[in-house]
Amino acid sequence: MVKRSVRIYIEGGSTGRTADQDFRRGWKKFLMELHEFARRHGFDTLEVVRGKGRQNTFERFKNHRREYPDDLCVLLVDSEIEVPEGQGPWDTVCRRDGDQWVKPDWATEQHIYLMVQFVEAWILTDQDALKRYFGEGFNSKFLPTTNLNGRSKDDINKALERATERSRKGSYRHGQAHEVMEYVRSEKVKTLPDGRRLFEELPALIEQNGT
Repeated sequence: MVKRSVRIYIEGGSTGRTADQDFRRGWKKFLMELHEFARRHGFDTLEVVRGKGRQNTFERFKNHRREYPDDLCVLLVDSEIEVPEGQGPWDTVCRRDGDQWVKPDWATEQHIYLMVQFVEAWILTDQDALKRYFGEGFNSKFLPTTNLNGRSKDDINKALERATERSRKGSYRHGQAHEVMEYVRSEKVKTLPDGRRLFEELPALIEQNGT
């Protein structure tokens, strides 16, 4: 019997000898709820695929059938922009300057998930996770708690840097996102519309494609 996996292609990650392993571990822990759901519906596992650069992540997802023809594969990337109400994820990445991605013929809206506007908004939903990761010296008073999807990357990064600059790990860096995500609780991310969508629509797709 062919073993089947749900594969989530995610952009990002740092550099280094253990970068791929660390990236997969952090995201896999955050996505454990979906892994267990996939297991209950005929898949052997949920695998995180580190796409590194944004365009490379899309290309690997788009061409996944050459590597993993039996697997269910989806894409998870930053939107990089504020998404107008009612605009679908494929329309968003098609219209965005720098992307202009064309939806593969076989893909549906359920095959792509956006972090609006970027993964740091998801991280900010769970300040306890940030405190656990950065430890002593972390100061949450600098962090926004409302309108997370509407804040610019510059505003959020500055807030994270101020909150963590005196921590034992030093100031937050974008390449650390997957390390923090290991501690982030999915129920916190579900308070954002884009986070809730991942945990509602991907299970439906898994169920449709499972056994």
